Amino acid sequence: MHPLYRHIATNNAVNWADYTPLFIAGKKLGCVHHAVADALCSARLLERNNDVLFVVDEKADCDGRSKQLQIILHHLIEKKFIKKERFELYSVASSFKDAPVALADRALIPMLGFIAHGVHCNGYVKRKDDLHLWVGKRASDRAVDPGKLDHMIAGGQPHGLSIMENLAKEAHEEAGAPAHVIAQAKAVGSISYTRAQTNGIRRDALFLFDLACPDDFTPRNQDGEVEEFRLIPMNEAVRLVQDTDEFKFNVNLVLIDFFIRHGMISPDDAGYAELCAGLHTGLR
Repeated sequence: MHPLYRHIATNNAVNWADYTPLFIAGKKLGCVHHAVADALCSARLLERNNDVLFVVDEKADCDGRSKQLQIILHHLIEKKFIKKERFELYSVASSFKDAPVALADRALIPMLGFIAHGVHCNGYVKRKDDLHLWVGKRASDRAVDPGKLDHMIAGGQPHGLSIMENLAKEAHEEAGAPAHVIAQAKAVGSISYTRAQTNGIRRDALFLFDLACPDDFTPRNQDGEVEEFRLIPMNEAVRLVQDTDEFKFNVNLVLIDFFIRHGMISPDDAGYAELCAGLHTGLR
């Protein structure tokens, strides 16, 4: 097995016996950890029937279900399952193009195991000796992986924005990238993973982009999410992903995809096929 495969294994480690399926509007849309399910059923905010969970009012429309999920969010904050509301709405649906059956605060998504989407952009510079990668250091107050290394541009996909609109928004907020720079970003595919977390589960699909940055561009964070940026040789990025855990958990997967596409991992390397397949596990 390729040494980089450990990141794929970690990001797809789930004991499904710990979760109960959640149905909304007749569709299996979530997976709820037993501890969370027990708390919500005790409060009569979810109903359990034959080892399946349902929202209380299955006949509600999108607005009605969204209000129910907001009540669930506040209850889980009160019970200390969730630290705080994020005030950013995500679509609750089977896939990205499906109409949402409800809207939910970002903080609630992993607690109920809904599918989430995001954008990640590899910002790199072409030099004679090698490719160099722009990496940011996440601020120490981040809820997820504070202080870890991150992409130049990355963020969750909120309801109401197209992928390209969200990429442009994140590019401005996180890296101060002007429109003429981000317009050069190339869509290069997607990856997915299903990762257990404390009392929750992340079922994420990420839309990936490559951006060859001009030499005169230096990213500058605008929203406080990044402490600093630095430009590192690509072979150093490979070493950091292979030998350390300095990058945010899902950034490792996006970089493995980048390494494969840019020939830094050879088809002759042991475990190459498993790496390629592991980045597209599907959203179970």
